Amino acid sequence: MNKPTAMNRLQHTTQEGWAIHIYSCDRRLLCTLEPSHGWAFMAGLALGLVVAVIGYNLPESSTTTEPTRPYSEHLTAPLQID
Repeated sequence: MNKPTAMNRLQHTTQEGWAIHIYSCDRRLLCTLEPSHGWAFMAGLALGLVVAVIGYNLPESSTTTEPTRPYSEHLTAPLQID
């Protein structure tokens, strides 16, 4: 049988990927972060930035449904108490 050499084992382990395991103080696994989590986070940041830039650059639409009336001296308060 062929014994794996140190070089073969080293090459094999470096191509497996990575994961970050976060444990509590009593050694219970809290969560695991994998490469897909990082890519999803980066995609969310990029999408949020695009939406923010587009929203900032949109012109403000000042459409009013009723025309503005000029100031009149004869206006009274709706709940005027005498």
